[in-house]
Amino acid sequence: MKKALHTLTYTLGVDRLFAHVNRHRPVVLAFHGVTREPSGRIYNHEGKHLYQPIFERLAAHLAGRHHPVPLSRVVGWLEGKADLPPRAVAVTFDDGYRNVLTCAGPVLRAHGIPATVYVVTDFVFDGRMLWTDRLVAALGMTERQSITVDAPSGPLHLPLADTTARIEADRRIRALCKSLADEARVALLDDVHERLGVGDDAVATAWEDHQPLRPEELRALPELGIDVGSHTASHAILSRCAPRAIDRELQESKQTIEAACGCPCAHFGYPNGAPGDFDQTTRERVIAAGYRSATTTVRERVASGADRYTIPRYILTHNAVTVSEFSAELSGYPTLLRTLRHRAGQ
Repeated sequence: MKKALHTLTYTLGVDRLFAHVNRHRPVVLAFHGVTREPSGRIYNHEGKHLYQPIFERLAAHLAGRHHPVPLSRVVGWLEGKADLPPRAVAVTFDDGYRNVLTCAGPVLRAHGIPATVYVVTDFVFDGRMLWTDRLVAALGMTERQSITVDAPSGPLHLPLADTTARIEADRRIRALCKSLADEARVALLDDVHERLGVGDDAVATAWEDHQPLRPEELRALPELGIDVGSHTASHAILSRCAPRAIDRELQESKQTIEAACGCPCAHFGYPNGAPGDFDQTTRERVIAAGYRSATTTVRERVASGADRYTIPRYILTHNAVTVSEFSAELSGYPTLLRTLRHRAGQ
C-alpha cells in the first residue's frame, strides 16, 4: 500500500510540490554503510548497509533534485552564520565502516555529494566490533539450536533453528540491550556470546562489510569531501551511562579523532539517537566536550533556529527502498501524514 502510494505521488509530482513548499527547511540524512553484496544474509538482514546499486540511484536523485551541502553548513545556518540553498540536504554515515570509503565514496564523488562520517573510535582504532554487529555475527555462526537469555523480566527462550529464528533472536536481544543501563548491557552480551560458543576472532570474520575504516584512512577523508565526527568511543547509548562514562565517551573519541586527522572534530552523533537516548544532561556534556553540533535520529526536517545539539536526521536505510519512497521522505509529506495520524489518535 505504502509503496503504491509513493509511486503514485512520485508520478503525479506531489513530492515535487511538497519539496518546494519545504525548500527552506533542510534535511539531514543518516546512512550506515554501502555494500556490493545483495541483501538476503543474516548479517545485513535490516539493510543497514545499502546495496550499492540502490545507493547509486538515491545519490543520483539527490544530486538531481536537491542541493547536497556539508553538515557544517547546516550547522552554520542554525548559528546564523551561513546561508543555505533551497532544498538543502546533508548526508551522514554512522559508525565508521570501511565501505563508506570503498563503496559509498566513489558514488558520492561522482555526484559531488559531501558527507560526514561519525566514527566509533574503539571500532576504528582498536578493532572492537560494534556490539550490534558482534551479536548478529555470533547468532549467524553459532551451532547452537537455541539460547536462553537472562532478561530482567525472566528467562527469554529463543530458538535458533533457522535463519528466520536467528533474525528474530537478534531483534529481541538487541531491543533488550537497548533498554538496559550500559554496564548491564555489556554483561548480558558477554553472557550471550559465551552461551553461543563463538569466539571473537571468528565473529570478526563473519562478514567483510563489518570491517572498520583504517586509522590512517581518516586523514584522507576530508580530501574526498567527507568530514569526520564522533559517534562515541564504544557506541554506548549516553543516557544509559554514568556521568563519568559519558565524559569518557565524548572526550576520548574527540581527542583520538583529532590526533589522527590533524583537524578539529566538531560534530557528534548520538548512538541510536532516538528520544530517550539523549537528554539535557548528555546535551550539556556534549557542549562541555567542545562539539559544535550533535545529531539525533528523530525523523524531522531541520527548522530555522532549531537546537544545533539535537539536530534531527532521517534514516532511510533498508534494501527495499525505492527512489519514489526516498523522494517522498525528502519532500516532507509523509512526515505531515504521520503528524496528522498522531494527532488524530490522541
